[in-house]
Amino acid sequence: MLAMIVAGCTSVRIDRPEEDKIRFQVGSYGETSLRTKAEDYKNGYQSVPFGAYVWFKGEDPADNSVFMSNQKISYVVADNIWTPEGTTFYWPKSGGLDFICYSPYSNSGEPSVSENKISWSDWDVVANPDVDLLYADKMTGLTQNATTYYYNGVPVLFRHALSRLGFKLTLAYNEVTAPTGDKTKWEVTVNGISLKDVRRSGSLDIDLDGTSWKLPDSNVWTPGSAKADIDLDCSGLLTFVNTDTQTVGDQLLVMPQALDLGQKIVLNLTIKTWRDTGAGYGTEPLIVESGVTVEAPLTCPALGRWGINQSILYNIKLAPSRATDSNEPTEITFDPAVAGWEGVVINAEINI
Repeated sequence: MLAMIVAGCTSVRIDRPEEDKIRFQVGSYGETSLRTKAEDYKNGYQSVPFGAYVWFKGEDPADNSVFMSNQKISYVVADNIWTPEGTTFYWPKSGGLDFICYSPYSNSGEPSVSENKISWSDWDVVANPDVDLLYADKMTGLTQNATTYYYNGVPVLFRHALSRLGFKLTLAYNEVTAPTGDKTKWEVTVNGISLKDVRRSGSLDIDLDGTSWKLPDSNVWTPGSAKADIDLDCSGLLTFVNTDTQTVGDQLLVMPQALDLGQKIVLNLTIKTWRDTGAGYGTEPLIVESGVTVEAPLTCPALGRWGINQSILYNIKLAPSRATDSNEPTEITFDPAVAGWEGVVINAEINI
């Protein structure tokens, strides 16, 4: 900046240009098909302020100091910028600034942030089902705004600290024709779905390893002992009358955890079975099975954990009858046998 020295009693005001104000440009990792990219944080988080911790690093280390401490950063719609709420910060003339950001903003002390560590303690995901915890890559030695993602400002790339689950359902089959020519069809109504014995809370420490954050080797949080049963929203599911796929409610945030702790999914079903032996199915089912409970573990060979920053989609195939491992319906056959004669010696005396 060019300073002016003016003699006499003239008052001189020097206005900082807009480019000297500290602003933020924000991205977050999201999913597009099978690849991952940084998306505009505003997409889904426009009304979610985040917190910033900033440290000034002077040319003389003795000048190092805290520049922002848990400063709330909000989106200004009119200007299309992310900026400190209720105040203005300017770039220092010398030295540089180091930034660590997290989301959503909180004044309760969670998470705990230092220059080399971010920690959440006993965070209960079930009690805070809509809180998507994010932490940003640390940016060091910055001296001015830049355009790296979507805005002109401090580049802030958020990563998810939790896991996200989605569920899709389909029937493995809804109609079969037997070699004898008769047909069987099924209709299945899902009355409820719940996840059982999910670890609901835990703690996470991530430390700075050079220029990046080092996650736990297991890629999960340290779990607490408390378990929870989580009911999924089935209100949008229609009765399954074919093999079309349906999505179960919205995606669900869960604490990252190993899946060797007994977690399972349980479904409550109503199953109607029709038979057609040549005259059509008719208007009434042959049998109705109400309140059928089926369950399965939430782990599988390809999935041993819900990992940090992972979005996991479960594709569940329902077999409407007792089925083989290949999800083929099991035909009713018979296994006849005749018990052997019971050997009994009786001395019978008959008088005629």
